[in-house]
Amino acid sequence: MQIRTINLHPMILKQPGSNSLWTRNFTLLTLSLVLISTAFYLLMPTLPVYLQEVLQANKKEVGIIMAMYTLAALLVRPFTGFVLDTYGRKTLFLISIVLFSILFFLYPVSAAILPLMILRFLHGLNWGAATTSGFTLVVDFVPYEKRGRGIGYFGLSFTIAMSIGPVLGIKLMQTGSFTMVFLIAGVISFLGAGASLLLSYPRFDRPERRTFSFKKLIAKQSLPVSANMMILAATNGGIITFVTLYAKEIGLNHLTGWFFFVMAGGTALTRVFSGKLFDKYGPTLISVFGILAVSGGMMLLSQIPIPFGFLAAGFTVGIGFGVIFPTLQTMANNVVHRDRRGAANSTFLTGLDLGIGIGAVLTGIFAGRMGLSWTYEMSSLFALGGLLFFLLFSLPHYSRNRIAE
Repeated sequence: MQIRTINLHPMILKQPGSNSLWTRNFTLLTLSLVLISTAFYLLMPTLPVYLQEVLQANKKEVGIIMAMYTLAALLVRPFTGFVLDTYGRKTLFLISIVLFSILFFLYPVSAAILPLMILRFLHGLNWGAATTSGFTLVVDFVPYEKRGRGIGYFGLSFTIAMSIGPVLGIKLMQTGSFTMVFLIAGVISFLGAGASLLLSYPRFDRPERRTFSFKKLIAKQSLPVSANMMILAATNGGIITFVTLYAKEIGLNHLTGWFFFVMAGGTALTRVFSGKLFDKYGPTLISVFGILAVSGGMMLLSQIPIPFGFLAAGFTVGIGFGVIFPTLQTMANNVVHRDRRGAANSTFLTGLDLGIGIGAVLTGIFAGRMGLSWTYEMSSLFALGGLLFFLLFSLPHYSRNRIAE
């Protein structure tokens, strides 16, 4: 593999000193994302139930409302990348994370389909801006030679949140009320905003000439791997949106919280070593392994509707996404120069959001006609299409365009 090495220009200065990974900034940023992601995951298994039981929404309406969130994040991410590369990281990150926290408190007063659609859209806008800013900051903070590990460990913030948020949300829903779920989520998110205020943001030297154009919203070099993420994320969209309802259908609703817990455990297990393997051996073998794990997990979910099969499916899918997400994101960042990191991360996360949104909507449509079991079986085959795309397009493109910066 040929690697292009360039002389760096001082657009963004790293933290002074060492080559260490777990700096104060990296730790605080990870903590901030753990907290806001926990708030996010608190609503993932509970909001669909709220929509069906309280607002009497059907599966198609549930899919559309949940997809409004990812649609909004999808729309805002390209503009977020441009702002980050043009005006710096701090202001946008802080504003978006505070607004994201405030919006949780509006759920109890938005008790109708249309107001909730609007609220979910607004929430998604700020989620998209906050997470794009966070992932761009972490690439700024982490040394190049530890980037795979850094992104992998940072991604554990979502894994930890996935293990805590759904379990806590379901517990609050069962013992308290939906209002309590929304309010607790808002408090947790504000704690994350507080952690973000303690960061020492890197100095940003604004480019002398940076005019707006739509071409600058997308990092073209990151498009193949971002498209790959979109394909694979579609399977995840069907899980996070409908697995709670699927568990009720097959009589395993008491295991929904455990499903998310073991899924997070599988993700955590692979994130610990996948970044190190990427830094040492590259993306090929670990990506193939991760995609096959996702496909296998989806097949288990559809074919073995008993406690063992249900939980094994969650664990296996978690293993797969624990490898795929940090690997593909590192690839997306390794093919752009430093002053295009915002665009690279926004392009990649746009692919993620688009995939989750498409997956949620299509799962809702097909589940209404063919059932969730059949739909999850088809998702398993769809994931194999993602493997083919990786081998034919993403990997060759990465090999030709990798930059050591």
